[in-house]
Amino acid sequence: MLYGGARRNRTLRRLSDCSIPRYPNRPTSAGQPRRQGVPTMKIAHLLKVTALVVLTASLSIPDADARTPRRDRNKTEEVVRYPNATRESPKAENSPRLARDLQKMFDLYNGGEDLEGSISLAEKIIGNERAKPYDRAASLMIAGNAALGIDDYPRAIDYLERALESDALPNNNHFATMHTLASLYAQEDRAEEAVAMVNRLATETRSEDPELYGLKGAVHYNAGQYDQAVAAIRKAIELKTEGEPDSNWIQMLMASYNELGQNNEAVLLAEQLHAKSPDDKRILLNLASLYAETDQGAKAATLLEGARARGMLTEKRDYENLYAIYLNLDGKEAEAAKVIQEGLDKGILPADARTYTFLGQSLYFSDQIDAAIAAYQKGAPLDTTGETYLVLAQVLTNEDRNAEAIAAAKQAIAKGLRRPGDAWMVVARSEYYSDNIAGAQAAYREAAKDPATAEAARKALAQISR
Repeated sequence: MLYGGARRNRTLRRLSDCSIPRYPNRPTSAGQPRRQGVPTMKIAHLLKVTALVVLTASLSIPDADARTPRRDRNKTEEVVRYPNATRESPKAENSPRLARDLQKMFDLYNGGEDLEGSISLAEKIIGNERAKPYDRAASLMIAGNAALGIDDYPRAIDYLERALESDALPNNNHFATMHTLASLYAQEDRAEEAVAMVNRLATETRSEDPELYGLKGAVHYNAGQYDQAVAAIRKAIELKTEGEPDSNWIQMLMASYNELGQNNEAVLLAEQLHAKSPDDKRILLNLASLYAETDQGAKAATLLEGARARGMLTEKRDYENLYAIYLNLDGKEAEAAKVIQEGLDKGILPADARTYTFLGQSLYFSDQIDAAIAAYQKGAPLDTTGETYLVLAQVLTNEDRNAEAIAAAKQAIAKGLRRPGDAWMVVARSEYYSDNIAGAQAAYREAAKDPATAEAARKALAQISR
């Protein structure tokens, strides 16, 4: 028997049995097609914390002077949002001479069409020597929220930090500004400041507002502090006595459990979330990912097949997730091939070397050899590395299509194959099985020039040269 040149029998052999997400490329002996690493499924990362814009309607705006018509004489008393706060709320006292500018600034901000104009007026008030602490604090707060409205986060943070430092805003606005700052810090990847601010907010307000703890959980989540995120979000859910908890809280809680390796808790939450929103694609994909990561691949496949039947799989990643799961289940390669072919037919999966390689692999390991060869033949010219031509050559030589195998192997070499010795080994075996001993010897000599195949090539050459 030739060293390294034995024919593969017709029984297909599984090269590796791994579950998502770890399905590595593994080197195979020259003469066997390699399994490619299939795409992995991940729990979808949540969007960063959304910054909360402070509503200026909660500001107290005293009358400018006797010539200014009084507004809202009969308005109801403002709701105290933080009744347990440790801070005594300062009285909102403004300079009567600046009341008109203040009102115009508020109107520009609330109108939403000239946010830069509201910032300019705010700067004018801030720099006025007659401005009282409240005038400056309110102007800084408006300027900060206006900057936030035009997505200028650095400027928004600067204004809001100064508004907070002034310590002159009523409690509702003071603590709402802290809330917004915590969100902005999280948006800007300033995790330590976000965590410090949200902790300060919780401490100083002594609030039992579930929204506050939802924010706290989100900030900890984005900072990678998953234990703290779990504690905060669980408290938010506990405090939410009216209506359903925010679905984002449950998503973050599920993801935090997953990050902590507490997969049973994560799966249970994901199942609950999916049961409530069966048509939510992100929730469905997250549950499928958790099933796959917890060795429940069959459940993941069933879930995604149901989504496929309902037309929910509309993106490249969706199809990759499903065929990845099938490739990690025993005996499901034929199903993987069907999914890939459907994705190609619908134009969802790209007709590139990678897709055709996975299609060829799926067909080959489901004993559909001719179809596998056809898939590799489509993918090989599109692969700039030559690897697909090498796999094609290995399959062809295993099927005694030696002339085609030699041609494919030489195409792989021509494309600059990283380990050309592998291709020369295929050429050598194909020449040998074509009874061209001289050709086989010449090919083995070429393979011996590659350190990766040198030893095997020399042994095989010695064997056929006796």
